[in-house]
Amino acid sequence: MLRFSLVAALVLALSACGGPTSQADVSGLKLQREGRSYPTLTGYLVNQGQAPITSADVFVTLYDDDNRPLEDVIVQVRSVAAGDSTRFERRLDLQASGAKLKFVGVN
Repeated sequence: MLRFSLVAALVLALSACGGPTSQADVSGLKLQREGRSYPTLTGYLVNQGQAPITSADVFVTLYDDDNRPLEDVIVQVRSVAAGDSTRFERRLDLQASGAKLKFVGVN
């Protein structure tokens, strides 16, 4: 948890610097499962800013069948042009039943 707090603080500090702003959002966040295998987390990082995004970290909280938090995962997304979107996916190593966006940090 301390590690996440440090990363979030660093991202917020870097985003306060001057220059064109990058505004990112996530759409279509979902878990996809085939049979009994572990799910894959998928979604789209949407660049709503005027500058390209070189790198962004998508922080997602995973939940169990009883809607209790399991853990947070980070998906790194690279190279999203201004006004464009990029699909991301991450194969998970636990049986999560739900996912919710926690934070998007643009680096």
